[in-house]
Amino acid sequence: MSDKLPVRQQVVATLRSEILALRFTPGEKLIERRLCELTGASRTALREGLRQLEAEGLIDIIANRGPIVPKLTQKHAKDIYQLRGVLEADLAHQAAQVANGHDLMRLREISQRVEASMLGGKRLPLILAKSEFYDWLMDLTGNEETNAVLRRLLGRTAIIWPSTVLMDQPVNDSSYQLFSDLVEALAAHDGTWAAQAARVNVEAACAFVLAYLEAT
Repeated sequence: MSDKLPVRQQVVATLRSEILALRFTPGEKLIERRLCELTGASRTALREGLRQLEAEGLIDIIANRGPIVPKLTQKHAKDIYQLRGVLEADLAHQAAQVANGHDLMRLREISQRVEASMLGGKRLPLILAKSEFYDWLMDLTGNEETNAVLRRLLGRTAIIWPSTVLMDQPVNDSSYQLFSDLVEALAAHDGTWAAQAARVNVEAACAFVLAYLEAT
């Protein structure tokens, strides 16, 4: 682990990457000894990091069992995406109204990284690029309570977001077009359009994930 970050942050970054790269199986119990070996951290630092990952929705800590990677059902996915649709539409509406020129320049840069990650066909870079967008959206609107809930929901959906999306070019193209529409709505300072575009993005993602879960 890098010495540039506090140990807890290093633990979180390492384990987050492992989980998002699907190196742990949904439902798998995470053994503390193995995680300490993986991260080089003490049990105390590890447990602090695990609590943060739980807050991000990437793991569950079960009494008498310890940490596990969540195994989400179609019902879980429907519930998560339903709430995401409400929250993201509201944040997009706010962001469209307050974004300044510097904010929109940063948004364009993020949009380019999202497109490049889709073309590159790699799941983890796409998740990280989309995370940049959500960081932008949440930083701009600044509602800490909403942000905490949305971050957990995003963590949940990152676990189940299938790598197959990058192997289905029509879906890939459609997903990027929907995201581009949202970016354009934000850049136009059109709150109503941005809210609708955000909802459409979430609905499309939900439909794809539900179809994937049904088939697996």
